[in-house]
Amino acid sequence: MPSTTSLPLRVLVVDSDAAARAALCARLQGMGLRVRPAAGIGEAAAWAGSGVPIDALMWAPSPADGDAGRACARLRAADAYLPIVVVLDAQDDAQALAVFAAGADDLVQGELDDALLGARLARHAQRAAMLGACRRQLERQRGIQDNIADPVITVDDHGTVLDLNTAAMRRFAAPGAAALAGQPLEAVIGAAPRQLATGERVWLRGVEGAGFWAQASASRWGEDGSARTTWVLRDLTETMRNERMHDEFLASVSHELRTPLTSILGAVGLLASGVAGRLPPTAAPLVAAAQRNGERLSKLIDDVLDLAKLEGDRMTLQCRTQALAPLAGEAVSAAQAYAARAGVHLRLRCPASTPCTGRGVSVDADRLLQVLANLISNAIKHSAPGQTVVIELSDAGDGQRIAVTDEGKGVPKDFRPQLFEKFAQAGEGDQRGAGGTGLGLHLARVLVQRMGGRIGYAPGPGEVGSTFDVWFPAVAASRPARARVAP
Repeated sequence: MPSTTSLPLRVLVVDSDAAARAALCARLQGMGLRVRPAAGIGEAAAWAGSGVPIDALMWAPSPADGDAGRACARLRAADAYLPIVVVLDAQDDAQALAVFAAGADDLVQGELDDALLGARLARHAQRAAMLGACRRQLERQRGIQDNIADPVITVDDHGTVLDLNTAAMRRFAAPGAAALAGQPLEAVIGAAPRQLATGERVWLRGVEGAGFWAQASASRWGEDGSARTTWVLRDLTETMRNERMHDEFLASVSHELRTPLTSILGAVGLLASGVAGRLPPTAAPLVAAAQRNGERLSKLIDDVLDLAKLEGDRMTLQCRTQALAPLAGEAVSAAQAYAARAGVHLRLRCPASTPCTGRGVSVDADRLLQVLANLISNAIKHSAPGQTVVIELSDAGDGQRIAVTDEGKGVPKDFRPQLFEKFAQAGEGDQRGAGGTGLGLHLARVLVQRMGGRIGYAPGPGEVGSTFDVWFPAVAASRPARARVAP
């Protein structure tokens, strides 16, 4: 392997003629070079392939070496990067062509000045050192890539496979199959680049039908003016197994809590209704508190169960095309009793100029009512007595919008980025989220997104009050329920 040090060049001198070999070695040593003699092609090839540092090889062909082209090819096979300089006593074009065709780097014919010879050897050694560094870098990168556990595939701008790591070959190439390079990516993995680009979970087809769920990340770069994309396909098998265990644990615990809680709430309800007799004045508030907190705990269990179903993709949404106005009216009616106890007014608006009932949206009615109940109850909870919560329907672009607006304190600016996150709770300086589970808005967002809509938040004028709005695309006719997505 060529050296990159500044030490004198190490030259392997090959000549079957002992006298000529000794003369050339003496000359090179006189130039300050370090010399290693070799009596023939066999010995030279052994040195070249031994790993002993050699910066250049000077070879004087002779009849004892056999065919010059084959001899040179043997030297080149021993070390692909070792500079080979052929020395000829006189001009011989046929022999020169043969050795160049076999991989020689330079040719010295006749007498050559020592300084010029030394400069040519140094230049070849420098070039070989750079090639060796590039080779080591390539080997390092290939080693890193082949030790990545996930499949890594590089494609061109047409989606044709250019390169794969070992994990990709193991996943997608059957033993003895033709090389995967040059095939379309979709034919190799069973998914098109546009599917991978969504960032969502996608089913990939493995060897002999052994598919798996994966999530792709892309790195785009250029080579010789052409676009390249390297895909890393993260296997989600273990992740999904852990998620299922987590969901099953939550569902199991929630179910075990619900059974005794139902009995407790039933018994407390009977006590509060007087079935067991009139309660003492001091006991009535205690029973009421037990009933109120039991209902709150029941709501928390419902939220946890819904979250486990949604995240485990075990909740089927029955979406059908329907008008939003009747659903909004039903949600407002259901919240009236709670609003009355809080002294808050509810107002439903559907301007006459807006065809709220003229177009429909594809939603699951029960789940949309759950979303609206959460938004309206939050608005009531964060409104002072005498204030009004407005539920307004309107057309919005190519869809329909329901906005729930309150006149409360609003959401602190530093909390807004986490507003729809799981278990998110505002700080003590604001009452929003007080007494809640931190799951309601997260569930609302997931449900709305599963139904193909969007949910958002905007502060009121002067940062006072809040507006939560839900938008769904309008549809002209019924459409089937939303397709099952990857878990």
